Amino acid sequence: MDRCVRRWRVPTKSRGGAADKPAHARSRPLALVAVFAAAWLGAALVPTRAPAAGKPDHTVVLHDIRFNPDKLQLSAGETIKFINKDPFNHDVFLVRAANRNVVIVPATTLEPGKSVTITLKDSGLFKLYCTIHGGMTGAISTTGSFELTEAEKKQFAHVKVIPPIVKTGEKLFWGRAQCHNCHRIGKRGDGLRGPNLADVGFRSAMRAKKLGLDSGTAYIVQSIQEPPAYIVEGYSNDMPRVYQTPINLSAGDLTAVVAYLQSQGGDVDTWSIQFDDEVLASTPSANPFHNGDAAKGKETFVTMGCPGCHTSPQKKAVSVGPDLSRIGAYRNWTWLAESIVNPNAEVGANWKNTNVYLKSGDIASGVLRENSSEEVKLLVGYDRYETYPMSEVEKVEILPDSRMPSDYAGLLNFNQLSDIIAYLESLKGDAATGDAAAGGPPAGGK
Repeated sequence: MDRCVRRWRVPTKSRGGAADKPAHARSRPLALVAVFAAAWLGAALVPTRAPAAGKPDHTVVLHDIRFNPDKLQLSAGETIKFINKDPFNHDVFLVRAANRNVVIVPATTLEPGKSVTITLKDSGLFKLYCTIHGGMTGAISTTGSFELTEAEKKQFAHVKVIPPIVKTGEKLFWGRAQCHNCHRIGKRGDGLRGPNLADVGFRSAMRAKKLGLDSGTAYIVQSIQEPPAYIVEGYSNDMPRVYQTPINLSAGDLTAVVAYLQSQGGDVDTWSIQFDDEVLASTPSANPFHNGDAAKGKETFVTMGCPGCHTSPQKKAVSVGPDLSRIGAYRNWTWLAESIVNPNAEVGANWKNTNVYLKSGDIASGVLRENSSEEVKLLVGYDRYETYPMSEVEKVEILPDSRMPSDYAGLLNFNQLSDIIAYLESLKGDAATGDAAAGGPPAGGK
């Protein structure tokens, strides 16, 4: 077995123990989150946001970037307590489902371990959001149904004309722009390294307001132009500058991508999309590894045992590690070099090394994929998962370091490192010009 596999083996029996933060170093996930000005229409619902006396009628737990339960039936006048059990901030934002301009509870930030209790005084169907984390949504109904009434459907029936630029942006997002490698939109795609961008066109205005920016579009533009400017809770500084090599999006490409993101729950306004030409014309520092030999790098890649954990065009990996088959399509030499010599610098949100201590005394090890109140799910091999009911789990330990050995800086000389980087830069697959792959674990990362 190769050296990586030997180093990462975890014993099957444990010391009987007993519980439980998450994507290119020069940039950070396209963190696109949100505000909508609270427009009160007609007889608005008015929640009591101060904690109600006594025990709340209902409790919603915010954990594993989910609302639990994510659907809640109650009667008008009942109270709901929201508790954040994740190790990073969430917020609670409640709007009327038929018209998201009607804000019931303005975005209320909950730090880890904190809670807020509200009282819903009128009837209706309401949509629940965490504006910080895309895809984290829920529904609350006081009518006995989670479907809109016929009157509400008519209110939503107006058809928006989608400008052609949105289709162009969609094709770029799921293809040449490589956004899909790290981001999902709702349930579409399998990118886990960066935030889910569901409803980002709607949510981005809230984040803009918190950051003192003029608009949601300004926030989306900032996230692409200067990725490190803001890092979404639970993620790391890991987003590439997509206007630089190897992705090289033009100003027109970037405008189309932003228009597509605007269309995710918001209004498309291409006039508001303004990029800084000087920033887009900037180039990364000179590549000291430019004389690397890709053929020699492939040999070294195999000799060092990398295929044991990383899938490449030549071999599907057995153990757990990012798929590198298309890594050269969206990662440049700076990220690749750091990932090799200092893998702990930025550990992707979807590659958290985790030990699960079972009540039986055994320890399960893998990459965390789910940690909910019902179960823990680990990625233990290429597209292989193990799931453990929480009733069998004593403790979940998320480790700070990458699973990748951190001594390659001492094992590789400069020429070998240059060769491996040249080899990885050559791995572009079909995704450099085509659409996102339908399945498989997300590529890239440490």
